[in-house]
Amino acid sequence: MLVLLAGAVSCGKQPRPEPGPGPDDPNPPAPKENTTIAASQPKYYLTAAEDLDGRVTPKTAGLKVLLQDSKYYAVGERVLSVSYAADKDIVGEIKDDEPVGGGKTVTMTWSSEDPVHRPAVGHAPEAAEFGLLCLPGTFTGKFTVTTSRYTYEFTKTVTAVAGQTVTVTLDFAAPDEQPTRKVGIIGDSISTFDGTMCSPEYTAFYPANDPNVGNADATLAAKAVDSKEKTWWWRVIYDNMQHGTLDVNNSWSGTRVVHEVKNGRSSGKPTPAGFVDRAYAFEDPDIIIIHGGTNDVNQSSPLGTFDWDLPIGQLDANSYRSAMILLVKMLQNRYEGVQIIMLIGDRLSTNYEAANKAVAEHFGLPYVNFVGDTIEKCKGSHPTAPAFKQMADKIYDTCKDYLP
Repeated sequence: MLVLLAGAVSCGKQPRPEPGPGPDDPNPPAPKENTTIAASQPKYYLTAAEDLDGRVTPKTAGLKVLLQDSKYYAVGERVLSVSYAADKDIVGEIKDDEPVGGGKTVTMTWSSEDPVHRPAVGHAPEAAEFGLLCLPGTFTGKFTVTTSRYTYEFTKTVTAVAGQTVTVTLDFAAPDEQPTRKVGIIGDSISTFDGTMCSPEYTAFYPANDPNVGNADATLAAKAVDSKEKTWWWRVIYDNMQHGTLDVNNSWSGTRVVHEVKNGRSSGKPTPAGFVDRAYAFEDPDIIIIHGGTNDVNQSSPLGTFDWDLPIGQLDANSYRSAMILLVKMLQNRYEGVQIIMLIGDRLSTNYEAANKAVAEHFGLPYVNFVGDTIEKCKGSHPTAPAFKQMADKIYDTCKDYLP
């Protein structure tokens, strides 16, 4: 007798179950994920690694953009945004592991409210860093960098590698086009020329007091500073620099660095006239060149002390060392990121020369020392036109990395 037991398998061949993940499969395939690469990306961190942390995957790419200057033209300018406009889609989505383009431009904007730690153009090899997330590929396009001062463009071909971060260096000494820098001058009679100073109250030495102007002797007439184009500062800005323009000529004949009062030329009324009194007379300078001290030597301004750590309101404006420190601090405080250049006149005696050098070195300022140079004069301490060219050439040759 045949007995069928419950649960017995029938005699026919059964179909094999299709392989696939089961509840106990140790290696299930990863689900496909969609990734969006935004055209607008915020920046809250100082490093590119932090910008891209956890965002560069096997399907995306990162660009570490270094913002540095092999000269000193843009050093210190705060970087507000970096964008790259490519020749094909550089942002968009990755759907089911396939890139779907959504735009040719990617922009990262500084979004932090931190008033202290902010990205700024650095002197090479120091640099600000921006980390841009993008699609993989080889792109040709233009980086546009907006700083607190100017907008710069750099044409670049970039290969963004999937799963990697590629470094791109932008050198602000050589953008596609260098912006024009505004140069301010603060000085005494050596830096004056009538009609160029920022106030009608300021008196000038040149051209009226130059004995060579209109001289019948052709040799002496050739030495006359009879046009602004023959002054040292005009030659630096417009003859030596390639991208310079005058901001303000803040010079007044007979004035000292320390606080003093002189009668204004137009009003005849007592007017604060020292360099420290005129520090805020500039408009919007990128560079300020200081040429002073000759009248402090002539009038024996007290030297005083180096009060490096005192705030602006506590520095002694009546002594030379402290007043020079005050002047630099006032300029740096008022004009963010300004590059100051110190000139040490050939008539400065040893203590005043040493004071200028000490202040320049303390604040990391470039300086040009004319002490010991033979500088031809037309009258008193005032150089001739050929001497002004000599001075301008030395200023530029010494400081050309600061004077685009």
